[in-house]
Amino acid sequence: MRRLQLRRFRPFPFLKQRDQSECGTACLAMILQWYGFENVQAALRDIAGVWAYGTDLLTLARTAERFGFRADGVRMRYQNLLSVPLPLIAHYRGNHFVVVYRATESHVWIADPGIGKEKLTKDEFLARWNGIALLLEPPPQIVPHTDVADILERYRQRQRTLGSLLRAIIIERFRRPLVEILLASLLLAGLGLSLPLFTQAIIDNVLVLGNNALLVALAVAMSIIVVMQLVLLYARQLLLAQMRIEFEYEFFSRFFERMLHVGQRYFDAHKREDFIGRFQENLKLRSLLSSGTVQALLDVVLIVVLVPVLWFYHPGLAAIATAVVFLFAVTTLLFTPRLRLLQNKVFTENARTMGAFLDTLLGITTIKLLVAELPRLWHWRSIYKHTLNRVHSAMVTQARLSIILRSLVVLGQVAIYWIGAWISAEGTLSVGQYVAFLAIFGIVLGASSSVGELWQALTELGVTFARLGDVLLQEPEVTADEDLLPMPESATVVLTSVSFSYAPQAPPVLRDISLEIPDGAHIGIIGRNGSGKTTLAKLLVRLYDDYTGSITIGGIELRSLHPAEIRRHIAMLPQDPYIFDGTIAENIALAKPDATMEEIIWAAEQAELHADVQRFYLGYHQRVGNSGAQLSGGQRLKVALARLFLTDAKILILDEASSALDALSEERIMRNLYAHFAGRTIIAIAHRLTTLQHVERILVLDRGELVEEGSHEELLRRQGLYYQFLRTYVEV
Repeated sequence: MRRLQLRRFRPFPFLKQRDQSECGTACLAMILQWYGFENVQAALRDIAGVWAYGTDLLTLARTAERFGFRADGVRMRYQNLLSVPLPLIAHYRGNHFVVVYRATESHVWIADPGIGKEKLTKDEFLARWNGIALLLEPPPQIVPHTDVADILERYRQRQRTLGSLLRAIIIERFRRPLVEILLASLLLAGLGLSLPLFTQAIIDNVLVLGNNALLVALAVAMSIIVVMQLVLLYARQLLLAQMRIEFEYEFFSRFFERMLHVGQRYFDAHKREDFIGRFQENLKLRSLLSSGTVQALLDVVLIVVLVPVLWFYHPGLAAIATAVVFLFAVTTLLFTPRLRLLQNKVFTENARTMGAFLDTLLGITTIKLLVAELPRLWHWRSIYKHTLNRVHSAMVTQARLSIILRSLVVLGQVAIYWIGAWISAEGTLSVGQYVAFLAIFGIVLGASSSVGELWQALTELGVTFARLGDVLLQEPEVTADEDLLPMPESATVVLTSVSFSYAPQAPPVLRDISLEIPDGAHIGIIGRNGSGKTTLAKLLVRLYDDYTGSITIGGIELRSLHPAEIRRHIAMLPQDPYIFDGTIAENIALAKPDATMEEIIWAAEQAELHADVQRFYLGYHQRVGNSGAQLSGGQRLKVALARLFLTDAKILILDEASSALDALSEERIMRNLYAHFAGRTIIAIAHRLTTLQHVERILVLDRGELVEEGSHEELLRRQGLYYQFLRTYVEV
């Protein structure tokens, strides 16, 4: 339960979306935070059931209602924005959502989760808004529904665990090198201050008083200090490099391990580009742990220490120096939001440009066949021109910031040079003190510049950890406290009233499926595209747990068995088996890492692959490239089939296993497969009726329902959907 905390004059919160598909839930999270319900962005994705290609207004409305809001989807005119309660969620640019949190006759203020908060003119907003909006009326108290509260509590627990993990990695594991780096940096900072003091001593005591003996002593001392600086700098660089490598290895090893063990639904809900972007975030962490970042952190201490030193030399000059540093900091803070907004826009446009480029590259054959080179060129040029306009705006703003900061520095230096010279001429400051003051002021200015750059980097750090933490926050398929049962001896599969959908608001893909597959049965499954055949197979290998009803194997509920054990006993050949970059032997042995070369060759022979492999110069040691690019479609399928022969599965699921094979190869491989796995359960999913010639019983699915089942002869006599399939197939 959260009480609403409306504050009329506080700034509207902003949350950046972590993926392209998260704009809708990010908008809802901002509105919830505005009403006092914070830290829900990560959980909202699960609550709303966001898919890889985003969500819709209806899903957002239903999700808001689960927090107690009244939600109304409307189509309105611009004038309505001036009278309806804000904030609201607006449909933007055709496939995006933003929050409108303020509107006047001439301007609109939006929070765009992709780039930041913007003030737009009425015409700019209307050019991107289609009039569709989601009005949200908060309750007196935000009380999430019970299921939502449970999800939020799970995420809070995971966030605490993630915080403990980061502390364990950063503080406990690297406490000693961090302390050593800090000490080395402090010593370097202290030694760096010796130069202004030596300069003051040389001018006041050697040049003015002619104390040549002191000059020799100062030269020796300066030489020793320079050597100490070089040694400390080298030691700090080595320590920092070692810590950075160890931290990156530790953190990303855990990141990659967790990513491998999260459920299939998480991967379904994200695009490949999302994971690539997450992995590239390590470059930001690497730069954060650079020597420049450590130096910038110490520069904060330097500024705090050296500004009082300036006041010790002369309060008047120090007041000017302090004013310059203050204005420098204020200007940087004022420009940072604008620069961040422009950088986010550039990042978004760069992604669009790269997407259009890759889209064209991947579809180049189709483009040439359609003689569509010119339209694609125009399309890419329009996107690229827009990107360069964004880049130009960012460069102009950066130039303005640079010139303002440079002006402050120059004006401050001129003022201190002129006033300091005048004070020194009057005898209030010695010449050495004057030069030392200038040197210390220069150090303070340099420190201010590096701190400003650090501030801009730290503002993006939260998004970096949010994107990486999103994976670490996910529950693995199996948690440590789950009490799972061993696999039963019997392989009889029973489904009772099983229904399933890929998203909470989506229509069911499977509807009330009940059937029994006896141990050792040979079953065929047929149906139109989208009828749920592949989904049913995925449930049998426990890629998804959130089905309703019951699925048992050997009398034990599937969710009570370890997923890895299930997949060792139920081998599935998917429609699009993936071939990894490596050798043919390595790809086959993926099903049995300790397989001997004799076993690999035998499996290839059973899959009718051996003759193809012998034609390669390197044989089984031939590299196949990314996604098996060096192999034909049939050869890739044969590699995947060879993997099956290395398994010791009790149940085999073949999802369109012969789609890329010629009729002769299909017949031989299927004969080998049924012979090798004789007495074991085989489930064949197919469109081609020839694939079903070995099965004893056929299941016919249509629109997620089991509409027919029986032998080939029984189904023909009924003259139902199977009969229609067969008649169409024969006619064709």
